[in-house]
Amino acid sequence: MPFKENLKAKINLDRLLQKLVSTIREPPGKRWVDKVLTQELLDMTDLKHKKVNYLHLYIRPLAGEILEVLVFDNELPIYHTTVADVALRKSPHWKQMFSIRNIKKIMNDQDVIISKGKESLKRLQANALARLDLTYSRDDLMLLLEDARQGLDRESVSQIGESFDLFFELLDFQPVFIGGLDKDLQIFAGPKHNGGTAPAFEHLILFDEETLSLGMKKGAFSSKSDLDLAWVIKYARSEELADLKGIDVFKFLVELALDKEQSQNLDFVKAHSSLAYIP
Repeated sequence: MPFKENLKAKINLDRLLQKLVSTIREPPGKRWVDKVLTQELLDMTDLKHKKVNYLHLYIRPLAGEILEVLVFDNELPIYHTTVADVALRKSPHWKQMFSIRNIKKIMNDQDVIISKGKESLKRLQANALARLDLTYSRDDLMLLLEDARQGLDRESVSQIGESFDLFFELLDFQPVFIGGLDKDLQIFAGPKHNGGTAPAFEHLILFDEETLSLGMKKGAFSSKSDLDLAWVIKYARSEELADLKGIDVFKFLVELALDKEQSQNLDFVKAHSSLAYIP
């Protein structure tokens, strides 16, 4: 799939996992999971469906005869074993109950079980994410930039919102909540790692959904700083000007994304180069 579609798929996966984790119920012996949403997640993995002894299993090969096997029930157990072994433990035939060895397996699955419930959902999401190619080039980002430009030109709140979602996913931008404003502004910023305990951000984006005005204050920002908060209040009153406006905000996000990708690639090369010198 094109990069944009892969990125949208990742956003969907993150939201899907969040929704599943928030709705799952895990009191002892009474687990409940949303089967429809879980099926949607399963469809994005490389696990294949197989029905055995009334069990709905999802499997993928690991090594030799050993498989990763998920039993699609409210427990969502994932095993690393064979299909026959899972069938014995979860849906044994009455004749198999005459074996002491089989009874021990049925009573205790700790030797083969990997996860249950929420942890199984997280494993499924990780499997689905691994299938997405999220590497990108300047050309990929130019396509996202053009979508943002069209959204601004068409004054389409939904298209602008989608552009925000895509760039913010790349750059880890998060909403910033500031009270005391004269009008509603959507405010976002990227994380700034300063080693302190107070939350710190950089590159504040301010979007007025009603007027479609879009601005950015470049540089560091702290919600604990009276000066920074005063700037936002004055900006909302049109008493301060943004460093960047309109499409220039998205152009800046393109450069940030390119810098991030280049930095990650450099870290990857350094890490693998150092491994080559380990005696």
